[in-house]
Amino acid sequence: MKLSKPLVSLLVLVLAFTVLVAGLSAVQSRMNAIRIQQELTDTEPLENAPPLVAFTTVALGGFRGLVADFLWLRSQRMQDKGNYFETVQLASWITKLQPRFTAASCFLAWNMAYNVSVTFNRPEDRWRWVQRGIELIRDEALNYNPSDPELFHQLGWIYQHKVGKDLDDANRYYKTQMAWEMKRVFGPVVQGRAHDGSLPSSTERWHRIASGALTPAKLAAQIGEEKYAEFAKILARQGEEGKGWTFDDFEREFRESPDGMIPDIVRQEIVDLGIAIPVDLALRHRWLRNHYRLKPELVAHINRTFGDLDWRLPEAHAIYWAVRGGEEWRKSEDEFKALQCDRMIFQSLADAFKGGSLVVMQVEDTEVLEMRPNLNVADFCRKAYEDALERHGENTIRAAYGNFLVDAVVYFYKSGFRAKAKEYFDIGTKRYESRITGDLDSFAVKELEEDIKIMSYNQGQSTVQGYLIYSCFALANRNYDECAAYERTARSVYDKYHQDIGDTKIRRGLPPYDQMKANVITYCLETFPPELAAVLDAELKAEAERLKPKKPDTP
Repeated sequence: MKLSKPLVSLLVLVLAFTVLVAGLSAVQSRMNAIRIQQELTDTEPLENAPPLVAFTTVALGGFRGLVADFLWLRSQRMQDKGNYFETVQLASWITKLQPRFTAASCFLAWNMAYNVSVTFNRPEDRWRWVQRGIELIRDEALNYNPSDPELFHQLGWIYQHKVGKDLDDANRYYKTQMAWEMKRVFGPVVQGRAHDGSLPSSTERWHRIASGALTPAKLAAQIGEEKYAEFAKILARQGEEGKGWTFDDFEREFRESPDGMIPDIVRQEIVDLGIAIPVDLALRHRWLRNHYRLKPELVAHINRTFGDLDWRLPEAHAIYWAVRGGEEWRKSEDEFKALQCDRMIFQSLADAFKGGSLVVMQVEDTEVLEMRPNLNVADFCRKAYEDALERHGENTIRAAYGNFLVDAVVYFYKSGFRAKAKEYFDIGTKRYESRITGDLDSFAVKELEEDIKIMSYNQGQSTVQGYLIYSCFALANRNYDECAAYERTARSVYDKYHQDIGDTKIRRGLPPYDQMKANVITYCLETFPPELAAVLDAELKAEAERLKPKKPDTP
């Protein structure tokens, strides 16, 4: 039978289409294999993705990239026009459209923390944008990529560089706001004194937090079902129009309270029930782990490894995220990127050594914050440098380690710890014999003279504090002339520092001199041997009595 021309044409088309489909199928299979091999596609479902994100990633498929590109362009236009608030929403959408594209999240966070923040003049506005950058990574990107080392590193960098350094005119404001924020989170239960009256170490505080229950069910098991039922009744009586509070409502009220305390409306009832401390610790544990993504057990490990860090300051947080990033990069055997995290660790430790201890002082009706050196981390910092040298080789950080040893000698020397200064001087002369030379006194004095010429904020602050400590030590030994000489030097260094910094006083200015002196006196009374502290206290009281204005004689 002879086939008609139209039928032949149709058969040819069907055959050609079949061959084409088979060929495309083979090519597509090969392309899919390459995409998976090169990690160009998502092969695992997103973790912790809300329904909107899960739907978007499936429904838009490959078109997500086109939509994200459009949003990128619009975000740039909005930034150029100064419409910064829309860029926050656009950054969130871009993160949701391409949740695996962590480089985008890192850039968007960096852009808000650095470029957008400095377009504002008021420190509070700048801080708001630095926070938005932190939150984009911490609250969104890490939600979808909980183990991504790029995100860990970028978050650590914002803490170390943007918040920790003095390169921004508002840097003191950043540090102060962060310290107040973390002070609220820790609260008086965590920071309170032990039974013997001593203040807890940072590690002890974190052990207290870790003891808090992470879920309502665990809290019920901790305090007992009967007391938890009474606790639930207390919450049920709260809220508008008697609607009652859920545990989530109670937690929200707790976090929004100005003092970071159990809300006044229920506090006394919870205290009377005898569960205030376990409830408080549970709320703080959840706050730190779920919001700030800080694991108390890892923080305690970091404190054991790197010293008693002050977690109200940015250096400790930079170290935390660098540790997490380094762990993940070593799992993938990327030592080059792991070195970036190692650098962040020992650089932040060196900064903590020079200004990583927070002092809260009451000045009239206001609490004032001041940073002073955390000399306790010096040995841990030295070990971090030496471990990195062993792991990565001399050429990578030799100069940085030398700078740290010089700083350690000078800081210990001017703080009155001569034996410790000599220990670091001896280490330095063996490893850096061409740089650290002569005897301890001549070397330290020479470095101090150089520091005074080109002081950083931390150097200026610690130098003034160091001479004031010497002054207190001399007074405790009743060497009055020596005491006066050291204080004159402290005042002279303070005045010269402010003269040299010129127009950068807003960014780099030290706290008021009288405030610094009062903080140093408090520090000396707490740390001097008891017999010296008692003499110092008596001498200070006698001096205060002498300086009191005398009442005129009555006729």
